[in-house]
Amino acid sequence: MKKLLISAMFLSVMGAFAQEDLQGQINQLKAELEQIKQAQSMPVTSPEGINPIDKRFNILYFNFQSSLDAEKAKDQDMTTKFKARQLRLEVRGNITDRIFYRFRHRLNKSNAGVDLDNLAKATDMLYAGFHIDDKWALTVGKMCQAWGGYEFDLNPMNIYEYSDFIENMDNFMLGGMVTYTPNANHEFNLQVTDVRNDSFANIYTNRDPRSTLKQSNIPLTYIFNWNGSFFDNILQTRWGVGLQSEAEGYNNTMVMLGTRVALPKFQAFLDYMRADEQLDRLNYTPLSVNGKGDPLKDTKYNTFVLKAEYQPIPSLNLFAQGIYETAESNLAGNKMTGLGYYGGVEYLPFPSQDLRFFLAYVGRSREISNVTKSTNRVSLGMMYRIKAF
Repeated sequence: MKKLLISAMFLSVMGAFAQEDLQGQINQLKAELEQIKQAQSMPVTSPEGINPIDKRFNILYFNFQSSLDAEKAKDQDMTTKFKARQLRLEVRGNITDRIFYRFRHRLNKSNAGVDLDNLAKATDMLYAGFHIDDKWALTVGKMCQAWGGYEFDLNPMNIYEYSDFIENMDNFMLGGMVTYTPNANHEFNLQVTDVRNDSFANIYTNRDPRSTLKQSNIPLTYIFNWNGSFFDNILQTRWGVGLQSEAEGYNNTMVMLGTRVALPKFQAFLDYMRADEQLDRLNYTPLSVNGKGDPLKDTKYNTFVLKAEYQPIPSLNLFAQGIYETAESNLAGNKMTGLGYYGGVEYLPFPSQDLRFFLAYVGRSREISNVTKSTNRVSLGMMYRIKAF
């Protein structure tokens, strides 16, 4: 009995000490949390004048679009399925007031590295930049080519279906860019990137053994871009022109001109895109080989995209879009004429969140040698740019 009493007293004392120790840890944790809150609210600066907390990534996004699609192709039965068109992770921010960075990666694409730049096609962007002063900046890494145009510049999450021109481009390349911003209304970019991600042999496969086509020793793309703003940002421009050294003795040129009008409740843009390719790279004329033989020579691509949006109330966005495209060469029967016609409504329930529920119609038709193939799709879904941090 005495031993039991002593044991009970010992356990009671130890329990009291343990409870006191646990309470002390809780109090200490509360004090540390309070210090962190105070530190975040105080204008603490490092020697560079930057809050130490801001030296981490500033913003983390998940870009997501998914829908239930009912699709009908000409002379085929209608199909219905769920589809996730976009799933991209994005991190961007500033290390200091002069150093910035951006990373965006597609989570539904292959992570295998390709031969030329040794990066995955799934990685859209992985770059860092430096503000030399308030007018000049330098950016290096894998980035989106600065071609211009508004369809090209939109977040892919907000695209229901690209024009054939954009859909067939390779536009995320490793390179460098110099940016000059003379004032708040104008920005000029001079960009030099790789002309492709993969090796010449992997892109132009199964060529005729007698082919004299050779890879360029300097497979680069050179782009000049101007982004402008007029009349208090009512009229905007995104214009770009460039030269691609596709192969030895073959250069492709591209022009992409985007002009936009932005009013409080109405916005519209018109894009014109043109490619003159001495060596076919876009590969969507009717006779394009798409890497399965000798590529076509002297192909021409033209695209017009017109989109208008109207917000009768802040939470509702009505849109309509039209596309006209041609893809051709001098070969007989090698011309495609394409049309696109979209329309729909987007509902944004939360002003502080980029969350949209949508009902959209997407129609496409392509005429080749007087034969038209068409598709019609109705999509009910959502797109959400989730700001995690």
